[in-house]
Amino acid sequence: MNVKKLLFSLLLMFVAISADASERVKLTGSQIVDRVRGYEVIAGVSNQAEYNFMVVAYSNGTREVYWNDGLKSGTDKGTHRIAGDQICVTWQKSFAGKEQCFEVFKIGESKYESWNNGKLAFTYYKIR
Repeated sequence: MNVKKLLFSLLLMFVAISADASERVKLTGSQIVDRVRGYEVIAGVSNQAEYNFMVVAYSNGTREVYWNDGLKSGTDKGTHRIAGDQICVTWQKSFAGKEQCFEVFKIGESKYESWNNGKLAFTYYKIR
């Protein structure tokens, strides 16, 4: 299956992602590390730029993103590290190559939110 078809399929699966604030549980740095054993695949929606994405994150600190905003699609590669209770991500192209750090909240079974500087950045599902 090509990336565009996979992204479209994931979009259909994750169109309505929401949660009540009372269900939100902040993950610690060690819980984030445990979540990425071997590798993980997440798929979701950017709450700021309105695009759909799929990320494959590896326990060696590397990651790949596949995204689609409805008009165009793309890929990027990057790295991540844990800093306290945040995951910090640097992409080669996205965010002008600048590191972005996020607090991660579990909001339901396999559902998460990432917050950056007090603003909701991403809502997503862990699918592996």
